[in-house]
Amino acid sequence: MRGRPVEVLLPAGFVFVVGACAVAALAFSEATARVSVMAVAVGLFGVWARRYLAALATGVMAWCFASGFLVHAEGELAFGRDDLVRLAAFVIVAVAGCACAHARRARRRHRLMRADARRAPVLVGRLHAPSGGVKDSAPS
Repeated sequence: MRGRPVEVLLPAGFVFVVGACAVAALAFSEATARVSVMAVAVGLFGVWARRYLAALATGVMAWCFASGFLVHAEGELAFGRDDLVRLAAFVIVAVAGCACAHARRARRRHRLMRADARRAPVLVGRLHAPSGGVKDSAPS
C-alpha cells in the first residue's frame, strides 16, 4: 500500500493529539466539549492518515490525554465506566475516519475508471495511415 509510512504517522499523530489537547483546554471549560474536540481531531487525523494502525494509536493517545488532562485535572488515568466509554468512542472515531478516507478514495478511483471506459477506444492499426496507402492528391 502506498502512502504515508506508519513510522512517520505515529509521531505525527502524537503531535496532532498534543496540539488538539492544548486547543481544547484553552477553548472550552467543560469536559464534554473538550472530549468532543479531541474526538473530531482524531477523526480528522484518521481521514488524513488512511492507516488503521496509526489512527488507532492516535485514538488511544487522545484518550490518554483527554482522560488525564482534560477530564481529570490531576493528570491521572482512570478506568471507570465513563473512561472506558471515552476510550471506545475514540477508537470508533479513529476507525470511522480511516474507513471514510478509504471509501472516498475507492469512489474516486471508480469514478476515474468509469471516465476512462467512456472514452473511445484506440485501435492499434488505426493510429497511423498505412505506408503507401495515402497518395498526394495535389496537382503537380
